[in-house]
Amino acid sequence: MSVEQQIKASLHSEQAQLDQILSREQGLFNRLGHIYSGSMRRWVWLSTLLALLATAAFIYAGYRFYMATVINEQVFWGVWFIAGLLVQIAIKLWLFMEMNRTSILREIKRSELNLQSAGAASPQSS
Repeated sequence: MSVEQQIKASLHSEQAQLDQILSREQGLFNRLGHIYSGSMRRWVWLSTLLALLATAAFIYAGYRFYMATVINEQVFWGVWFIAGLLVQIAIKLWLFMEMNRTSILREIKRSELNLQSAGAASPQSS
């Protein structure tokens, strides 16, 4: 077997392993569900409530911006609209970072269990 064939075989086996790992991955909604039941669930619920309030606030500010006839009012409501958007973006970014954190912790624990089971299965040298 040539070196090129060995490399191709190695790449195919690695690709098969990655495909197996990725097929076990959870979808977005399952991952989101885990953050609502994890250790930070109270903060997640609070931030979700704040995101909903920020959404309502920037929609209202956008409506008021559209209905304003004076430039000063348009500037005022335009700034509040942008501020509401930024608040919502920050909250959603934190939620996705929390989702990523729980996913990484779950993968680390899974790897630890795999290492422990592999260590228990292999004979110990003395």
